[in-house]
Amino acid sequence: MNNEETRDWRAVLGDLSDRLFPERQFYYRSQGNVRFVSLNKPAQGILATILVASFGWVVFASVYLLFKDQIIEAKNRRIANMESAYEQLAQELSDTQDHFVALTSDLEAKHKQLLDLVHYKGSLENKLSALTDELDTVISERDKALTLKRVLKAQVERLENNLSATSNHNSTLSDSLQETRLSLSQITRDRDGARKLHHSAAKRVVALENRLTELKSSQQDLINRIQDRTHISVGEMESMVKLTGLDVGALLRLTDASETAQGGPLVSLDAAKSANEFSGMGNQFENSVLELELHLARWEGLQQVLQTLPLTPPADNYYLSSGFGKRKDPFTKRWAMHYGLDFAGPFKTIVRATAGGVVTYAGRKGPYGRFLEIDHGLGVKTRYAHLHKILVKKGSKVKFRQKIGMMGSTGRSTGSHVHYEVLFKGRAQDPEKFLKAGKYVFKD
Repeated sequence: MNNEETRDWRAVLGDLSDRLFPERQFYYRSQGNVRFVSLNKPAQGILATILVASFGWVVFASVYLLFKDQIIEAKNRRIANMESAYEQLAQELSDTQDHFVALTSDLEAKHKQLLDLVHYKGSLENKLSALTDELDTVISERDKALTLKRVLKAQVERLENNLSATSNHNSTLSDSLQETRLSLSQITRDRDGARKLHHSAAKRVVALENRLTELKSSQQDLINRIQDRTHISVGEMESMVKLTGLDVGALLRLTDASETAQGGPLVSLDAAKSANEFSGMGNQFENSVLELELHLARWEGLQQVLQTLPLTPPADNYYLSSGFGKRKDPFTKRWAMHYGLDFAGPFKTIVRATAGGVVTYAGRKGPYGRFLEIDHGLGVKTRYAHLHKILVKKGSKVKFRQKIGMMGSTGRSTGSHVHYEVLFKGRAQDPEKFLKAGKYVFKD
């Protein structure tokens, strides 16, 4: 725009202001003297601005008074809905805890029953080993009796030949033959007794083998039922942990590293192999028991992981005022990273621990203001910033949903809220993923 166009605009604006606000004089008379007050263009402009602002304020106040009751009623309905949702969530949490306790008790009872069956199986195998030794002894005695019978039979044949050849000694040989026959009868009776004993022992072995087969079948059915009942639970828990974005395998390896308790009776490999080969059971049942133990260990590890993860919001009454990730900074109005969620609420709203753990920091920390950090184990930590008041101390053990502070606006903050972070092995995670997983954990 050149100088001539600028002068034209100024001339137009000057003409407009002259027409709207010409110099005016207001005359008044006092004590016989006539005086006047002059209003120039700036004074008239200021007076007109004041009149327009006053008129706008009157209009705004009238509209606010007209719709005030409706606004208050809408807020009351929102508060009532939030209270109803909180009561429903508390009831769902209570029902879930009762269901978990019942399931745990049932699994403990089944595990105890399985251990009793394993002990009973061991006692039966010991009895079977003793019967086997006894059977071997009977078979050995029977073989000796048969050998003796063959020897005596040969002797009888030789005596009969000698009897026909030596008739002079007939009387002596007849006596000897009678004694031999008596001995042979006794040996025959012993042989028959050994056969009966062998037959009885064989029946007992067959009965024991059948009983072991029945026990194996019933134990296998029990193992299958336990695996079926826990399979769905393991799958659901793995899906819940995956919703948080964390590696399920890495978390389970951390739980395995912390479990060192071991025990059990000493059974040699040779004895176990011998018992399995004799009974014909093989290693199928042992493999099933090992598979069940691994399955239950994974189930227990997932239970520990879910108890460690922070899956609930840090406040009961709140609204999310800022999300995780890229956002415009409230002070600089420039794009910046936000490594947490901002839960806004009334001043001094109670802040609760989102999982059990140990307080590792409690106090002021620069722009965080009054700040708390809790270590939940397995490399998981949570942080709570801008608190008005801290209710726990460093080193304190806190429980799930325990009161740990009050919502405030300390540090670099624009209003009452709690800045909430979740860290895994020192790296910030999106807390909203944990809250999404928590909705499945605490549902009916």
